[in-house]
Amino acid sequence: MDALTANGTTNIQTSVTGVTAGKRKFIDDRRDQPFDKRLRFSVRQTESAYRYRDIVVRKQDGFTHILLSTKSSENNSLNPEVMKEVQSALSTAAADDSKLVLLSAVGSVFCCGLDFIYFIRRLTDDRKRESTKMAEAIRNFVNTFIQFKKPIIVAVNGPAIGLGASILPLCDVVWANEKAWFQTPYTTFGQSPDGCSTVMFPKIMGGASANEMLLSGRKLTAQEACGKGLVSQVFWPGTFTQEVMVRIKELASCNPVVLEESKALVRCNMKMELEQANERECEVLKKIWGSAQGMDSMLKYLQRKIDEF
Repeated sequence: MDALTANGTTNIQTSVTGVTAGKRKFIDDRRDQPFDKRLRFSVRQTESAYRYRDIVVRKQDGFTHILLSTKSSENNSLNPEVMKEVQSALSTAAADDSKLVLLSAVGSVFCCGLDFIYFIRRLTDDRKRESTKMAEAIRNFVNTFIQFKKPIIVAVNGPAIGLGASILPLCDVVWANEKAWFQTPYTTFGQSPDGCSTVMFPKIMGGASANEMLLSGRKLTAQEACGKGLVSQVFWPGTFTQEVMVRIKELASCNPVVLEESKALVRCNMKMELEQANERECEVLKKIWGSAQGMDSMLKYLQRKIDEF
């Protein structure tokens, strides 16, 4: 660690390279890589209206399907570019005749949360400025989910980590593959919670379970997440896509006014509370990321990952 801090940017970049390799190995152990590449290629090639780099958007009968398929980050993790594309797709779906949105991912990973590699590289340039920019990107991204008026259905096909897990309660229905798992290991890499998880996790699973996830980074299986209210239903991997599409088409056949008004009734007393929670969380993140102690925590996390691999 002394070597990392003493040599500055050069060694941080070397550390990032080591973590990137380790992160790739971590996910590769959990998927059939050749199949994953073919699937990603197939989705991109068959999407005639494709106009994004890190997501795929399919306008289907009655709904919009947004798939995370990141090229600028590893394992569908979220950097400002990815978040802006998701926001753009949601904005389009809000304005068109879509009755709802289906959010899923290409491959066997749903979302690995914030793109830690992207962020640590930029912190070496101007810590205060980059901390503010990243916190603002998260604030806008999360507010887009809070303010979206149509139902958002999420199909979690694999690991959902950090912000990839914390945004789930901001959506309306969450279906999970039996092989999916959920974790918010914020304290492990020196970060405070995001995605309104400080409000929504205690609401849906109680304070004790929320603290176990947010402070201790407990990993939940799909069945455990369902039992705690983070997930609506769990489906067998072999029929997951079929089960999701059958239910989505049923929902998309409903009266759009009824769907939107029903969501409004459920969420009517939560919007302001969630926006305020999002603001508080992002302010704390900005403070931590902009501090020397915050940088030190992230460097220690990098060093641990290097040692592991």
